[in-house]
Amino acid sequence: MPLSDLQSEILRLLAAHRTPDSFVGGATPLHRDGPRQSDDIDIFHDREAAVAAAAEADAALLRAAGYTLAWLRREPALLAAAITRGGATTRLEWLRDSDFRFFPAVRDDLFGYRLHRADVATNKALAAASRREPRDVLDLLLIHDRYLPLGAVIWAAVAKDPGYAPESLVTEIRRNARYRDDDYAELTLTVPVDAGEIARRFRQALAAAEQAIAALPPGTEGSLFLRDGVPAQPDPAHPGGLIVHAGQRGGHWPSSAEIGSAMLDRDPPAPG
Repeated sequence: MPLSDLQSEILRLLAAHRTPDSFVGGATPLHRDGPRQSDDIDIFHDREAAVAAAAEADAALLRAAGYTLAWLRREPALLAAAITRGGATTRLEWLRDSDFRFFPAVRDDLFGYRLHRADVATNKALAAASRREPRDVLDLLLIHDRYLPLGAVIWAAVAKDPGYAPESLVTEIRRNARYRDDDYAELTLTVPVDAGEIARRFRQALAAAEQAIAALPPGTEGSLFLRDGVPAQPDPAHPGGLIVHAGQRGGHWPSSAEIGSAMLDRDPPAPG
């Protein structure tokens, strides 16, 4: 399921309007293969002036294509609308977000342009530390199992919020991650989840993250590690072959001529 039919239709329709400066962010890029369906689609912009312009252009295209659009919120840096067609509804949000990233936005056939998964992952870690939302636990487990272990995610995430050290970020994520079955029941999931099993798996993931953080090289906090152009968690037993990759405004690709940008956002296969 993860993306509804309506969401997929909307994303394809609006893909031509997406650019490296107006791209799909939030957790939506995870949901193409994830266990849950998001209630909304976030479209990020680096500049406040671009938010309203993008929202109005997208709204005009949606209406011309036969969708019903009702504005829910209209502020300079955040516009939100409910989009309806054929009895189905989803929410679109156009918003300004920090331009400090590890990578530029990535070209994508479905989304047009989307936030790189490394930036989705680090943003999700910070979100999980600052709020109590059961969806954050499911998303972080998906990231940990299929994309990048949480130790590497949390190590890098602190660059986006200097108020955290990797250890304190783990502490805050753990403090918020206390959910019951009825909390998960409010989410739209491909299959029901057991809160006890989710809690056990998440404790294990955070414990593994703490072990990894303790072994990572001091002075590289706030950086990603790349192996063959792909974000990876260093193995203390085999520390070679890694590139330290720091974030910057707008994000950037590694400068090494041996690394092609096409390699930098591929997904490893899901564990079988």
